[in-house]
Amino acid sequence: PVSEMKEVIAQGVTQVGENRVQEMEEKYEFLSQEPITWNLQGHLQKNKVKKAVAMADLIQSGDSISILQEIDKRAGQIGKVQDVLLEFNIEPDAFEEAVEAAKALPNIRVCGLMCMAPEFGDLEKTRPVFREGHELYKKLQKKFPEGQIHILSMGMSHDFEIAIEEGANMVRIGTAIFGARVYR
Repeated sequence: PVSEMKEVIAQGVTQVGENRVQEMEEKYEFLSQEPITWNLQGHLQKNKVKKAVAMADLIQSGDSISILQEIDKRAGQIGKVQDVLLEFNIEPDAFEEAVEAAKALPNIRVCGLMCMAPEFGDLEKTRPVFREGHELYKKLQKKFPEGQIHILSMGMSHDFEIAIEEGANMVRIGTAIFGARVYR
């Protein structure tokens, strides 16, 4: 809820995120005067891109060339260069193609990589996924100007410690702060 978000912002949280554009939209208006950076980290559908670009400072779910192209189009319409993270879930063969496509889009700035590990019963099984994400992040850094690729978003409330050990510099820990979400 907005009241709880205001509370953590007052405690110094500067990055907030939503998984769904509709939820971001509900809160954005009430928190627009707060000194925060808005992250959209959930899967983004083409019909939601216009609203996402209008609100999000960082879209963490650049998971396909078609979504990247739509983000570029919508950002261009409002004179914005949209910061995005490429999502690691892109198939390895398609990843190189997505990198090249993103480099050619003038209204997108790729800032890094987002990795979602599968849910395993044994948390240690996430380690190789995060390790592979870190290796891909290092490769991504070589494909863009120095300093542009600076975010490796890996790990959530249940596995962030392992993600940090494997190189994450951004974690998504909403459940640890606010408790489990109840979706309508």
